[in-house]
Amino acid sequence: MTNNKKSQSIIYVNFSPYENAGRILDYLKDTFKYVFLFSFNFHKLGRTRRSNKLYVFRKKKVVQKLNLYQIPVPRKLVFLLLPIRSMLIFVQILLYSSYLKNKYSQIDYYFTVNAFTAWVGLVIKRFGFVKNTVFWVWDYYPPLHDDRIIMFMRKIYWQFDKIGTNSDRLVFLNKRLKELRERTGILKKEIKSSIVPIGTETKFPGKRPQKNSMTLCFIGVLKKSQGLDLVFQNLPKLQKLYHQLRIEIIGSGPDENYFKNLAKNSTAKINFYGFLGENQNKKISTIFSNSSVGIATYVPEKSNVSYYGDPSKIKMYLSFGLPVITTNVFTFSEEIRETKSGVIINYYRKGEFIRAINKINHNYANYQANAKKLAKKYFYKHLYRSMFED
Repeated sequence: MTNNKKSQSIIYVNFSPYENAGRILDYLKDTFKYVFLFSFNFHKLGRTRRSNKLYVFRKKKVVQKLNLYQIPVPRKLVFLLLPIRSMLIFVQILLYSSYLKNKYSQIDYYFTVNAFTAWVGLVIKRFGFVKNTVFWVWDYYPPLHDDRIIMFMRKIYWQFDKIGTNSDRLVFLNKRLKELRERTGILKKEIKSSIVPIGTETKFPGKRPQKNSMTLCFIGVLKKSQGLDLVFQNLPKLQKLYHQLRIEIIGSGPDENYFKNLAKNSTAKINFYGFLGENQNKKISTIFSNSSVGIATYVPEKSNVSYYGDPSKIKMYLSFGLPVITTNVFTFSEEIRETKSGVIINYYRKGEFIRAINKINHNYANYQANAKKLAKKYFYKHLYRSMFED
């Protein structure tokens, strides 16, 4: 692997809406001459299903955009039809990588964050379509779930995870992910790896919210495991404490209608913005810049995949200097606690959510300053270099 990236190209494979989590896509566009982004959908996001796409970026600008084939799948059959959808992903990456290789003569890197697509990368390397493969390990799906189909699919996914360790470069989001694979014997001592977490920006607003108001914001996939229920359970008490209360919810997902029905029963001002893509960054910035606290209250369940990940939504809150309320699910939660850039709560203990909001509000300037300081520590342009350097 060489350090001269300005003349090089990279295939990047990820799933919507995470293509630019921690500004990784922005980093790739800044670093490489050509970026070939394969963007696939898992859940339906928004009123209409976004099509799977292949974007060709040249010097940060889109020069080609191709629609990829996808099967419209009802939400109940998402996991049941996963093998068919995965095969379609494999075939399309294989065919279009051949097309890209023929058109652009050389592809230097294949980069992905998913175990199945990491295996795909190893296959297309064997065909000679790419020179180097990089697997940035984002997750671990515990083979524990009430749904037997989901549990079975997770066991299959784990097999691809094992194979993915053969990538030319193996990078983990955190120590928990790495140590898990060491304990299970998947990560052998002779396999070199490193740790690179999700990065942050530093888009700090110039003002703080007024003391007599409270705006809570949430961004992410709308599903119950994300812990958004806590906001709705505490709305009556919050309205009594903060007469100017606003809840900003950015995102879509499988439980969107569930949360919208909860909102109908409340008199609080609750805004659902749906999925806001990259073309609406200004709107997201406006919402965050006028918010008080970022919410990331993940449900601490054994089957919750968030336990092994790195909180991209928390990193996004910090990027805007927003103090965070979260649960002790991520390893990163301890850093939030130690730096006092937010408050860690027990999801099941009544009253802690309200107390956390009041605690932050009563000492907002310090919490905001600490959030900004932590964001600077994880600035994405400094973090990501090592993934593509010798």
